[in-house]
Amino acid sequence: MMINLKKDVNWSKVFGVVNSVNSMKRNQTLPLRTEIVEMSIDKYSGGKLKYIGDTADGMDFIGSDGLRYECKMQNTIFQPNTPHTAKVILKNHRGRDLGKPSKTFDKMILIDTGKRKVGVVNFEDLTMFNKDANVQCRVDKQSIIEIVADGVKPDDSYNNVNMENVIFEAIHNSLT
Repeated sequence: MMINLKKDVNWSKVFGVVNSVNSMKRNQTLPLRTEIVEMSIDKYSGGKLKYIGDTADGMDFIGSDGLRYECKMQNTIFQPNTPHTAKVILKNHRGRDLGKPSKTFDKMILIDTGKRKVGVVNFEDLTMFNKDANVQCRVDKQSIIEIVADGVKPDDSYNNVNMENVIFEAIHNSLT
């Protein structure tokens, strides 16, 4: 059964969580920021996208449809004045250029936090670029991307939540 990412994910809730992690911009907190948003996608898809990014390499979700999903989020992905998307980092080889990665996912979910827009594209529709230790990718023809959410109004329930504060208070309170 195919997942309908338009209907099966509450993108308003997800973008509420995106707002709650906005302060997490330091190198130390960026991976955690991404993980929190991806955990919210699991929750707000009713488990149809099961988050496995903490244990699997090269994919973030396994879908109830059996497909493997990778998720990329940045401030600008969709570009109004070019046929292609902005490049996103697919893989960081931590200083070693290991070439283009093998296929570890079937679909990529693109989250543009600036436009509050979400699209889905097949792995085969990505163009790869090697740049030093990074593999970047983009979609050359934005018109082939399935847009599943656009101009999303973030859910108000996260307005007063700062995930960075929540995390650091929990850590501070755990240090005895």
